[in-house]
Amino acid sequence: MKLNKPEKYEEIQVNEDFERLELGGHKGIIKKVEEYTSQVSGNTSLKVEVDTAKDDKQPEYFTKQYNSNNDMNKKWSTGATKYVSLKQEENCIKMLKGFITAVENSNPNFKYDWNKDVDQLVGKKVGLVFGWEEYENQEGEVKLATKLNQFRSIDKIDNVLIPNVKTYDGSFVSYDDYVEMLNNSKNSAKNNPFEIENAVEIDPNFLD
Repeated sequence: MKLNKPEKYEEIQVNEDFERLELGGHKGIIKKVEEYTSQVSGNTSLKVEVDTAKDDKQPEYFTKQYNSNNDMNKKWSTGATKYVSLKQEENCIKMLKGFITAVENSNPNFKYDWNKDVDQLVGKKVGLVFGWEEYENQEGEVKLATKLNQFRSIDKIDNVLIPNVKTYDGSFVSYDDYVEMLNNSKNSAKNNPFEIENAVEIDPNFLD
């Protein structure tokens, strides 16, 4: 078989140094904050886009990812985007207060001013916690994505545990139990769509 060379073959850049974002805690920086209203539910949230900080163990991870993307319609990674609900229910208020508190504790002398725009949060430091989340793609395959799971004060991120894995049916499984489950079923293609190489690493083809 002879391959036909694509027209834009020479223009496409390939990154051979790609590294996966480590799960757990990271030093972060807030890149963008805006009010977002869901077209489906009508609920309003804060849409918070972040990156790992310059002094993080994986500095500016999402900026590098964004810059290496040649797609004309590229967007900031959904894995580095968190929606903080603005609903008046107690659990939603708790989430919002947790976010604001994490930012305040991560930035000496900063106190959120409720009389000013949310832009005051841009450029502020904050602790980030990343974990795995399952989803089902258009082909009906179960995939894993690394997602921003929580905000924390920067001085607390070294001691945080990897969050529970959110499965595509909405339930949660502890990270250790999830990895053990995958390892125990790795020989069954029917029950396990992932090929596990070891206890903490999976085939990158199944991790977006």
